[in-house]
Amino acid sequence: MAGRAGGRRAGDIGRLMATTALLIAGAIPVAAQQDAKADRAAVAASAYRFNIPAKPLAAAIADVGAVSGWRIAYGFSLPAGSRSAALSGTMSAPEAIGRLLAGTGIGYRVAGNQSIVLTDPRQPAAAAGAGGATVLAPILVQGQSNGATTEGSGSYNTQSVTIAGKMPVAVREIPNSVSVITRQRIADQNLNTVEDTLRQTTGVTATPYGDGTSYFNARGYNLDAQYDGMPVPGGVQYLTQFDMSIYDRVEILRGPAGLLQGSGSPAGAANFVRRMPLDHFAVSTDTQIGSWNFKRQTIDVTGPFNSDGSARGRLIVTGQDRDFFYDDAGEWHGTAYGALQFDLTDKTTLSLSGAYQKQRFSPFDYGQSRYTDGSYLNSPRSAFFGADWSYNDFETSELYANLKHEFDNGWVSNTTLMYRDMRNDSTYAYMYDGVDPATNEAAYAVQGGPIHKQWFGIDTNISGSFDFLGHESQLLLGANYAYRTSRSESGFVDAGLFNIYSAPSTVPELDVPYTFGDQSRSNESGFYGQTRLKLLDPLTVVLGGRFSFYSNENRSVVPTTTDWTSDPSVNGKFTPYAGVVYDLTDHYSVYASYSDIFQPQTETTVTGGGLQPRVGEQYEVGVKGVFLDGGLTATLAAFNINDNHRAVSDPSNPLYSISAGKARSRGIEAEVTGEVLPGLNLTAGYTYLQTKFLSDPDYQGLVLDPEEPRHTFKLWSKYAFQDDSSLDGLSLGAGMRAYSSSDRGAGTGIDVGHQGGYAVFDAQIGYKINDHAEASLMVKNIFDRTYFDRIPTRYFGIYGEPRSFMVSLKTHW
Repeated sequence: MAGRAGGRRAGDIGRLMATTALLIAGAIPVAAQQDAKADRAAVAASAYRFNIPAKPLAAAIADVGAVSGWRIAYGFSLPAGSRSAALSGTMSAPEAIGRLLAGTGIGYRVAGNQSIVLTDPRQPAAAAGAGGATVLAPILVQGQSNGATTEGSGSYNTQSVTIAGKMPVAVREIPNSVSVITRQRIADQNLNTVEDTLRQTTGVTATPYGDGTSYFNARGYNLDAQYDGMPVPGGVQYLTQFDMSIYDRVEILRGPAGLLQGSGSPAGAANFVRRMPLDHFAVSTDTQIGSWNFKRQTIDVTGPFNSDGSARGRLIVTGQDRDFFYDDAGEWHGTAYGALQFDLTDKTTLSLSGAYQKQRFSPFDYGQSRYTDGSYLNSPRSAFFGADWSYNDFETSELYANLKHEFDNGWVSNTTLMYRDMRNDSTYAYMYDGVDPATNEAAYAVQGGPIHKQWFGIDTNISGSFDFLGHESQLLLGANYAYRTSRSESGFVDAGLFNIYSAPSTVPELDVPYTFGDQSRSNESGFYGQTRLKLLDPLTVVLGGRFSFYSNENRSVVPTTTDWTSDPSVNGKFTPYAGVVYDLTDHYSVYASYSDIFQPQTETTVTGGGLQPRVGEQYEVGVKGVFLDGGLTATLAAFNINDNHRAVSDPSNPLYSISAGKARSRGIEAEVTGEVLPGLNLTAGYTYLQTKFLSDPDYQGLVLDPEEPRHTFKLWSKYAFQDDSSLDGLSLGAGMRAYSSSDRGAGTGIDVGHQGGYAVFDAQIGYKINDHAEASLMVKNIFDRTYFDRIPTRYFGIYGEPRSFMVSLKTHW
C-alpha cells in the first residue's frame, strides 16, 4: 500500500511540475522583454529628506527605498564588507542612490514608475540601443526595497517592519519585542514550513500535532496570525499552512497586538508577508533531496509583462514528496502561487495574488501514549502507532488584493481584501488511553470527518507624516472587518484493544457515521488609530487605540440542525496602546510600552448573562541597539502580562461561570541579529519565561503553559568566505536549539508528561558553484539527540526528528 501511495504521490508531483514547465514556457517570451525604453522615462523630480548614517551598503540602499517609496532592485552580491558614507540632505531618490554608490563601481538606471535598477560592474558591458538608449545585459533582480522587503538583501537583519503599524517602521523605533525571519534565512536553513520557521524564532514554541498541523505558543499563550497585515486570530493554530516558498519574510510581534489585531491572544502575532513580482525577468529554482525519501522542487519565475515595467507578474510552484522518520507515514503537497502588480499611475499600484495548495498525509500517526503505570514506552523512534490506511487531506485556496495610492503630500492609502478557504477530510485510528504494560495493548478508536473553514477580511487605512512642535511625526487611521465561518462533522467508533506495535496492520478500517457536527459564524469589525509623536529629537511617544465590535453564533448540524444561538457579543470595546522610545545615543535607545488585547468568552453566569471578555494587558521595558554601522541589531526586553477576567466555575453554582480567574506571564527576552563580520550572518535569541495561575479553583499556583520551557536559547549562523580568501565560494553554517525541562498536561498520573532539558545541533556546508548556482549539505540533529517534540501523556506523544541529511541545489538567472 505504501508503494501504491508513493506512486500516486510521485504521479501527482510529476503532473504538477509538467504543468509548471508549460506555464513557464508561456511566461518567458512575455516576461523577458527588456526594458529598452526605461532610460527614456522621465525621472520623477520629487525630493526627499535623507538622514542616513554610515552603515552597510545594503542597509543604506534599503533606507533610501524606505524614505522615498522607490523600488530599488539588484540581482548580485554587493562587494564584501561594502559600507556607505553618511547621507544627509534633500534630494531625489536617484541622486541619493548615486551618492551611495560613488566609488563602488556599481551603476544604476531609472526604470520608470519610481524604480531604480543597480547594475553589476562584473556583468558584460552595456550596448547602445536605438535612439541612444542603453540596453543593459540581462541581470537577475533578487529583490526590491519597499522599506521592509527582505528578498535580495542577503541579510538576516532588516531595517523596518510593518507588523507594528501597517507602514514600514524601523525596528529600533518600535517599543515592543519584534523578530524577523528574512528571506535569506528561510533559504539558508531550508525553512520549508511554517512549523520549521516559527520553531527557529526567538520566544516561540512550535509543537507538531501529528496530523500535519501544529500549534505555536509565545509568552504563555497561543500565537495569532496576520497575512500582509490582515489579522486572523488563531490563524496558525491546528490549521494547515501554505508552503514557505510564497513568503518574503515572517515578522513576529511578541505581546498583545490588540491595536491592529482586535480580539486575540496576549502572545502576539506572526505576520506572513507574501513575495511580490520583481521589476525584471528572473528565474530561480530550488531542488532538495534528503533523508527518508525527501524530494522537493521549487520554480520561481518573475518579471514585467510590458516594456515600461508597469505590469509585473510572478509564479511560484512547489512540489514536495517525503516519508517520515517513523515507519509507513508519508506526505506530499503541491503549491501554486501567482501574483500580479499593475502601476495604474506613477502613484497608484494594484497588487493581486492567488494561492492554491493540495496536501495529503497518508498514512499518518498522532503518536504514542504512556503505560498505565505512568512510565514511558521507550519505543524506537521509528515506531508507527496509527493505521496504515489512515489519511488526512487538506485543500487550501486564497485570494488577495491590495490597492495602494500615494498622494502628492506623501500620505499613503492602503486597501486590502483577502479570502481564504480551507477544507480538510480525514479518517484515522489512534490509541486513546494508556497502554497495558503487561500486554502492550491499548484501546483504539477510529475517527474522522470533514471540516470546512472560510475567512473574508477587508482593511483600509491611511498613513502619513505631519509637523508637530517642529518635528516630523506620523499618523495612521484605519478600519477593518472580518467574517469567519466554520462547519465540521465527525464520528467516533471504538475499535477494540490492539497490540500497539502490530496495530498499523490489524486495526480495521471501519465505517464512521457522523454523530456530531456543528457550525459557527462570527463577525468582527473595528476602527483604529496610531500616532508617533516626535516630541524632541531623541524622544518619540506612540499612542493608539481601537474600538472593536464582535459577535459569534453557533448551531448543531448533526444529528439534527438546530437554531442559531448567540454567544455574548462585544460592542465598542476600547483597546488602548501607549509607548515611548528615547534615543540615548546614535546606537542605543530605551523604551517602555503598555499594550492590551481582549478575548470574548462563551461561558454564561447563573443569571443567563454573558461574561465580560478576558483582557490581557502587558507592560514591557527594554533597550535596543544598532551596531556596526547598522548591520547588527540587539534587543533586551522584560515583560509582565496580566490575564484578567478568565472564566472559572462559580463556587455557589458550579454549573455556571464567573469572570474571576487571573494568570500572569513574565520574563526576559534577548536577541542579536545581523552581520557580525563581513560574510558572517547570525541570529541568537534567549528567552526566560515564568507563567502562573494566580486565581483559579483548580489550577491556582500551577504553571499556565508548562509546554513552554523556562529557558530557551536559539542560534543560527552562517559564514561565507570572502573574495580575497583561498576558500572563496565556501560557506559554513551552524546552529543550535537548547531548552530547559518542560511538562505537558495538568492533573496526575499519565495526564502529565515531563521532559528534561536538551539541545539539538545543526550544521551546514555550502559552495557557490558560479554566479548562478550554489549547493549545500545540511545535517540536522548532528549528535542524534533523542527527545520529544510533543511530550506523551494519555494522548499523542511525538519524538523529535533524528539525525537527517539534506542536499540542496539553488539556481538563479
